[in-house]
Amino acid sequence: MIDVAFKYLFGTEKNKRLLKGLLEHVFKKEILDITYNNTERIGDSQENRNAYFDVLCKANNGPDFIVECQVQPQEHFAERAIFYCARTISAQAPKGDWDYNFHPVYFLALINFPLPNSGSRSEGYVHSFSILNDDTSAPMTDKVRFVFMEVGPFEKSKEECVSFEERFLFYMKNLPTFAEEPDTVDDDYFEDLLKAAEYFNMDKETQEQYERRLKAMRDSKNVEDYMKKMARKAGLEEGRAEGRAEGRAEGRAEGRAEVRADVARKMVSMGLEVSVIAEATGLSPEEIEALRPMEA
Repeated sequence: MIDVAFKYLFGTEKNKRLLKGLLEHVFKKEILDITYNNTERIGDSQENRNAYFDVLCKANNGPDFIVECQVQPQEHFAERAIFYCARTISAQAPKGDWDYNFHPVYFLALINFPLPNSGSRSEGYVHSFSILNDDTSAPMTDKVRFVFMEVGPFEKSKEECVSFEERFLFYMKNLPTFAEEPDTVDDDYFEDLLKAAEYFNMDKETQEQYERRLKAMRDSKNVEDYMKKMARKAGLEEGRAEGRAEGRAEGRAEGRAEVRADVARKMVSMGLEVSVIAEATGLSPEEIEALRPMEA
């Protein structure tokens, strides 16, 4: 589920068959071939935000597919999926007249956490959404669909897996185990997946990118844990120092702000990317840049 490894498995010409097979099974559509596209969609104006995708591809016989891998929980991930699809749809609009007859856009997400508001666990680990009539469940359009597959929460054993989707989640969840205990499978797709996922099948550049990203994620996690610990400590110490409720609240806020700034300075000195620091500390890119030491 590390982004570098995910893009290697599903976003490269070398392993294109893996993505094609996954999309065909999940969306129940035959795909003749797929073409990878630029993974950035530019906003309509300078003020509008760009949309970035992990993998964006187009089937030669129709739909655009957006494929995302999300490890950390995100409060508005479903809304993010809608935003990404909207950007992809709007990018189809030609200059001049248009009748809005866009070709389908399908969104697939592999997530490492339970999808918010997805219902009880009895409903499974794969959640599909489309635009339907509230009363009749008839589709308003079949050109936009969303599928979320929960890798992290998946708990079934191999013997309990029935569908392709469940087997896929099982292998994605347990790939680290197979590195130590190779698994024998009777399905060409999963045999290919296991072989492609072997570290030494990656080229040297991908291996180095993978190692750098893994280190950055570990550093970010360690810093995040440290920040939470120090924030709790700062809140307690400031709270004891202030006798009134207002003083305690203000002290905790100031303590947390100082801890965030201190952690951000350490992350800057470690050479971590601004986006990683922002995600770990909650500071804006501008606030982080202001923490950089002035050059002599």
